[in-house]
Amino acid sequence: MGKLLRVIAYALGGLLLLLVAAAIILPLVVDPNDFKDEISQAVESKTGRVLTIEGDIGLSVFPWLGLEIGPTSLSNAPGFSAAPFAGMDEVQVRIKLLPLLRKELEMDTVVLKGLQVSLETDAQGKTNWEDLAGAGVPAEPAPADEKQPSAGEMTLAGLAIGGVEITDAGVIWDDQQAAARYEISGLNLLTGAIAPGQAVPVELELLVDSAQPRLSGPLAFAGTIALSADGQTVTLTEANLETDLAGDTLPGGQLKSELGFNTSLNLEAQTLAVSDLVLKALGLQLEGQLNGTAVLGDAAFDGEIRIGEFNPRDVIQALGQPVPEVSDPEVLSRAEAALQLAATKDSVSLSNIQLKLDDSTVKGELKVANFAKPAIRFGLHLDQIDVDRYLPPQSEQPPVPPTTAAAAGAQMIPVETLRALDVDGELTIDQLKAAQLRSSDIRMKLVARGGVVRVHPASASMYQGKYQGDIKLDVRGKQPKISMNETLAAVQVGPLLKDLTGKDSLTGKTEAKATLVTSGQTPDDFKKTLNGKIAFAFTDGAVKGFNLAAMIRKAQAQISGQPAPAETEPNQTDFSEITGTASVINGIVQNRDLMAKSPLLRVEGTGDVDLPQESLDYLVTAKVVGSLEGQSGKGITDLKGVPIPVQLSGTFAEPKYKIRLDKALKESAEKKVQKKLGKELEKRGLGDQVDQLKGLFR
Repeated sequence: MGKLLRVIAYALGGLLLLLVAAAIILPLVVDPNDFKDEISQAVESKTGRVLTIEGDIGLSVFPWLGLEIGPTSLSNAPGFSAAPFAGMDEVQVRIKLLPLLRKELEMDTVVLKGLQVSLETDAQGKTNWEDLAGAGVPAEPAPADEKQPSAGEMTLAGLAIGGVEITDAGVIWDDQQAAARYEISGLNLLTGAIAPGQAVPVELELLVDSAQPRLSGPLAFAGTIALSADGQTVTLTEANLETDLAGDTLPGGQLKSELGFNTSLNLEAQTLAVSDLVLKALGLQLEGQLNGTAVLGDAAFDGEIRIGEFNPRDVIQALGQPVPEVSDPEVLSRAEAALQLAATKDSVSLSNIQLKLDDSTVKGELKVANFAKPAIRFGLHLDQIDVDRYLPPQSEQPPVPPTTAAAAGAQMIPVETLRALDVDGELTIDQLKAAQLRSSDIRMKLVARGGVVRVHPASASMYQGKYQGDIKLDVRGKQPKISMNETLAAVQVGPLLKDLTGKDSLTGKTEAKATLVTSGQTPDDFKKTLNGKIAFAFTDGAVKGFNLAAMIRKAQAQISGQPAPAETEPNQTDFSEITGTASVINGIVQNRDLMAKSPLLRVEGTGDVDLPQESLDYLVTAKVVGSLEGQSGKGITDLKGVPIPVQLSGTFAEPKYKIRLDKALKESAEKKVQKKLGKELEKRGLGDQVDQLKGLFR
């Protein structure tokens, strides 16, 4: 037995010496450059392409089986440009010889310098790589009984590469059919040692240049890649991608970004996990994590996203847009966001939303299903907002009349967009200021479906009272139709008008109800087609700006040639109640039952208000019913019971009024004469003739 072992050892030693000798002698007696023509002919016979090897071919055998090739190019396909399809300056590949005996593939660093690939698509859509890809040639199936090597057997299990070094590579794709050209240049790729289950550091940099769309700039990537031993899990850690791109399609014409993350992809389970996600761009920093399932099929994702505090003005400018002019220069200065998301290929759901803008915070959820025909569902809560701070500052120029917009064909309502809406949601607001009006505890339910948009119910607390409304917009027909059913209850009109106009010209508590319909596209349209009913009541207030009793006294003094009495009372007309109803017909508000009561006066009114023309034609008739000190009835008691007409006319901007005291004084004088004659006749026993005398003054 020992003798046999010695024989085997001598044989193996002799074999090893033979291999070493062959490795030394073979490169000396065999010159691979002698086979250039045979190699080129073989390539041409298989592909129809011409392989040109300009440089030398270097060959080594031991301890590395090495191959070095100098400048080499492969010709283009017939019918395309004369430029080579592919070319390289140098390639180096070395394989360790002895591990091959163990069915292991151990390579040194693979070096590829100056690789250039030219891809082309002609006007008919034919590409210059179709012939190399064997388009239309079915693969020959393996025999059914032939055992196929499983993934990871032999080659993968024993694969080890010292690294990959690609320098100064480039790819050009000229797509004549799409009139587009894409170019990657200056591509440099460097990796560490590559082996199953071993982390591999990777560095990549390149320049991109696209003509359609216009896009150019550098891109750099660094990270560590690991492939599990079974080949099913790919992990990427400490990944970092930086770009500095310029192009017409980019916001602001330029985008500088940095993306960092860790990720793991399980091919067997089809799961993806992205963690430590950090994206910096446009002055924003987005952080989060993401998980995916069925990523190779009907993928679904869920995760968290956070955007740290940023300045919206800086982001707007980075997008190449002007910062909008606002009334308050302090707004649009602070914002941040956080949310959870769940998404599929045709839906997205946002939950735990927290969006902050300046002093306002929005919380809630939003869902969008069926991207082809979006169905939007939401529930949002806003703590507070002053809308007026975000509106443009008041212009010193006079506003453009609505008729101008109408003549220009301006459309306020996006009909087609609204017809396609499928929305169902609720919005609540704790505190709101808009158009200088303040309200709280706002509740709105919005439903938009089938071309009908309805806000109902809608409610709010405002100025110590309540608002309730039902607003509907119907865009199914040729012209949008708007219907409103709104009520005000116990609202203090004084502070309301003070906030709205800056003047508290009317005070008191109001109750109001309006049922109105209108149609059209412009403010003028809405005025001209407005129809419906209005009812209102004001109690325990005053009309400021004029004292009706004082005006009567002054007019009376002027007519009688007496000096105007000195007025010490407030310039207002007190009332205990003002009530009325109105019909609105094609923009004309018709009121026939205005009634006002005060300690001194009773007022009735009738007339029209023309909304399209913004004018009024109204007659108010006042009667003195007492001489109470509270409204200074002194001096006009002789007009008690006599109707005093006040004519209102002009426009909303320049109203006019005129008191017709001549008729009232005439009637007052007639009454005095009647009263005096009546007393005189009664003294003389002729009281039965008093009624006959009254006819003389008619």
